[in-house]
Amino acid sequence: MFMVQKNVAQEERLEKLYKKIKVVYGTVPPQMIFLGNIEADYLEAFLVTILRIAKHPHIDPNLFTFLRLHIAFKESYAYCKMFNTKMLDSKGYTKVLQDEVIANISNVPFDEKHKALAEFAIKSIYQSSHCVQSDFDLLYAMGWSQKDVFDAIEHSATLLKNGRILTTYSQKA
Repeated sequence: MFMVQKNVAQEERLEKLYKKIKVVYGTVPPQMIFLGNIEADYLEAFLVTILRIAKHPHIDPNLFTFLRLHIAFKESYAYCKMFNTKMLDSKGYTKVLQDEVIANISNVPFDEKHKALAEFAIKSIYQSSHCVQSDFDLLYAMGWSQKDVFDAIEHSATLLKNGRILTTYSQKA
């Protein structure tokens, strides 16, 4: 799937990391094997991020999946489209709902507070020069903390970065 050689030098360390990943996903997704094959440190840092997001104290973790889905389709990241679609399918979200969110992030199936955060996260990565203090003030007034807002922006921006890296290394026909 990815044009990268197996990291045999760090195989023992990677097996330990893969066991932790299996607890979260039930399997080791290919993008994580890819990261491990590049360098175990990259995979370990990514795992820490995943666990932080999955256990976020204020943001519904499914919001992050919908953000990734929206971005993956906007950017035509084939692998990310498939991976996040499967994640949402496994949680019972319909294809119709997923298509609505792909078309417009405002259609996420959450309360207005989560919708506003999702809209701002997308705005921040595609129109960052248009983000102003009043945008932040609105989110803070809704009860989001500075860290919550940063986490949504950072996660969305990370998908942009990772999607481009995975696309670069993806085997092409």
